[in-house]
Amino acid sequence: MNAGHVSGLPGAGLASVPHRRILLIVVALILYGSFYPWEFHARRLANSPLWILLHSWPRAFDRFIVWDVAVNVALYLPLGIFGFLAMGSRASRMARVFTPLALALALSSCVEMVQLFDDSRICSASDVASDVAGAGVGIALGALYRGRLQRILAGRAAASLLQPSGALLLLSCWLGYQVFPIFPSWGRTNLVRRLTALGPVSAVSPLDTLVVFAEWLTVACLLESLLKTKTSRLLVLLLLAVPCRLIIASRTLAWSDIAGPLAAYAVWLWLPRIYVRRAVPFLLAAALILGELAPFHFTSAQTFNWVPFRGLFRTAWQDGFVVLFRKSFWYGSVIWLWRGAGYGLGRTTAVAAAALVVLECAQVYLPGRTPDITDAVLAVLMGVLLWLLRDAR
Repeated sequence: MNAGHVSGLPGAGLASVPHRRILLIVVALILYGSFYPWEFHARRLANSPLWILLHSWPRAFDRFIVWDVAVNVALYLPLGIFGFLAMGSRASRMARVFTPLALALALSSCVEMVQLFDDSRICSASDVASDVAGAGVGIALGALYRGRLQRILAGRAAASLLQPSGALLLLSCWLGYQVFPIFPSWGRTNLVRRLTALGPVSAVSPLDTLVVFAEWLTVACLLESLLKTKTSRLLVLLLLAVPCRLIIASRTLAWSDIAGPLAAYAVWLWLPRIYVRRAVPFLLAAALILGELAPFHFTSAQTFNWVPFRGLFRTAWQDGFVVLFRKSFWYGSVIWLWRGAGYGLGRTTAVAAAALVVLECAQVYLPGRTPDITDAVLAVLMGVLLWLLRDAR
């Protein structure tokens, strides 16, 4: 069946509306990340920006170029997916394919030419090619979803776990935090070193254990919203992600990462579910508040940073993505849980963002912290995504 003729599926006529909104968010994030730190300088160019772009191919390919290509492909992958899905059901297959490709080409080319006026950036034609290639892969995935996977999901009630939803988004963020960057780090020496780094059991942090405990109970609630039954069995399988950190590059394991999941599974298995579900919103919110205020030793004031995601761009990419995945799960789950408790999505998002601003302001007086506006912005972004996925659902 042609991908342009799936309007008979439930919700297919309205599906493009939330996808267009998500596409706008994807474009905005690409622009923000591409132009950060937004420090442009006037410069006299020897030729036009377009001429420079067309002649800016790398002279040699090495592992750095390969890595740069991989990053750009991954960056434009969501643009291809949502660009394809954003097209209306009446659009032809050619329009659905070439419109997102044209958008990726125009966006990437403009970004590269503007970066000529940024001393910290380099104009590169290979970036444009890899960006367009990433969009092409995303278009293929979008076509696969709309042409085949969507029909399969519509025909199998058991496949509700894979239906686009806020719960699935949050579980994806949590899984990304658990296993990113996926690359294994083998070797007996590495395994022994990480096991030794655990230290004695008496060194377990009660606060970290509380946060992990609340995270896993939240995961159980998310699974229950998708599967309705048999959540305990799947939760056992997810517990296997904990020891996997011992063989994942740049990841570590602490006793709190072991004690928290085990305690959460015991509570989920033995206590009445209705009381657990009622307690989880309070538990997760309290754990995050305590985590934000630790170590509770106030000192002289630091500078508050009003530039979103500055800390993410200045840290190692592996650590930055792990933190991004975890905080996206935290703030999105708080909003999702309180909305499930009967509060409006807009009000819950506003309260969560305002609370994070207050907590970040308090971190101005905490040592070892980097107070900024990023967490509040991330909470708003997660609230918007949950709203869009609710419409798609």
